[in-house]
Amino acid sequence: MDKKSFHDIVHQLSIENAPKQIKQFQWLHQHPELAYQEFESGSYIANYLKTLDGLEVIYPFAKTGVKAVLKGKNSENAVALRADFDALPVKEDTGLSYASTSKGIYNGQETYVSHVCGHDASAATAMGTATVLNQLRNELDGDVVFLFQPAEEGVPDGMKAGADLMVQEGALKNPDVTAIFALHPYSKAYPGKVLLSKSTTHAGLNDLVIKIKGVQAHGSMPWVGRDPIVAGAAIINSLQTIVSREADLMRGAAVVTVGYFHGGIKVNIIPDHAEMGLTIRALDEKNLKLLVKRVTEIAMLVSKAHGCEAEIVMGQHDPMNKNDPVLCKKMLKTLKIVAGSDNVIFKPATTGSEDFSYFSNEVPGLYLHFGTAPKTKPLSESRPNHHPGFQVDDEALKFATKLECCLLHNYLKQD
Repeated sequence: MDKKSFHDIVHQLSIENAPKQIKQFQWLHQHPELAYQEFESGSYIANYLKTLDGLEVIYPFAKTGVKAVLKGKNSENAVALRADFDALPVKEDTGLSYASTSKGIYNGQETYVSHVCGHDASAATAMGTATVLNQLRNELDGDVVFLFQPAEEGVPDGMKAGADLMVQEGALKNPDVTAIFALHPYSKAYPGKVLLSKSTTHAGLNDLVIKIKGVQAHGSMPWVGRDPIVAGAAIINSLQTIVSREADLMRGAAVVTVGYFHGGIKVNIIPDHAEMGLTIRALDEKNLKLLVKRVTEIAMLVSKAHGCEAEIVMGQHDPMNKNDPVLCKKMLKTLKIVAGSDNVIFKPATTGSEDFSYFSNEVPGLYLHFGTAPKTKPLSESRPNHHPGFQVDDEALKFATKLECCLLHNYLKQD
């Protein structure tokens, strides 16, 4: 079977599988779960994969994830496909008939949960790829490892990122994987478009929490206490100059963002503590280390200047993610065959982060975005990932499945 005929068969099988795939996507969409809480969705994915007689399924893997191996006709080579499937603590506002109404616990608080990053689409795409390739396994010159990864969107304190844990537990071993692919939904392109970064795709990340300890007092007599809210406000203002005055931006973009700040419960009580959560991003490892160091120093010194104490709790760290240039060049022809040359768009690196870097630091990786914007709307009205109104067009699923099938098949065939 040559590449063109394989492509045509995959195209037809993807169309035939589309109705089932859309139902799987909608089920996942209605059952979003937060990091390492993906019990229902992990079980749902694993139970479906077990119905495909060519797959060996390991579940649970890395707490709530799934690993499945599809044996090809030659097991001397293996390639992996990663699909994350955790959700976000965001209330969905799309008006879809299958919109999420789920709730969960995040940072000790009850919150709405939804798939506004599109990981339900990533998982449904990979389920479709497993379905199609299972029917064509005799055409595969090697094994395909499907990794349904939990906990990409940040993890509870003291826990490893989902990709990090998967690598630690042997996701890329037995069989030994020689390359890994990932596709992620992209809200500012229509279905049929694929976006490729030739080198760096994502910034390095450090999340941290600053806990400020003060002295409680009556709001009418602040001189009796030590105000952690005033100290926190001063810290936030001071942090804003690190990027603009200390980071070498010739090396690449950098950003420090305070995502939350809270303390106290009553208007006339100065609380004894306050807390803020930060995310630090940089497209240069030296800048990232500088930002972490300076945030920590400023938090400690400014707190002390206000008569308070600061404790720094380090959270998730994701290294910068880079596409392997040799793998990128090797698979470019496949991208153009499947999508068409005009639909392959070269994309600059983003200050977003990705724990896929834990995989691509072990073996050559290729991380791609695929267009998911609703075709019924202008692109200007397509809401970005993490927005309450983010949506995925159904047409994107079968295209992404077709692309994944051809990438995996052609990689094995070339090697």
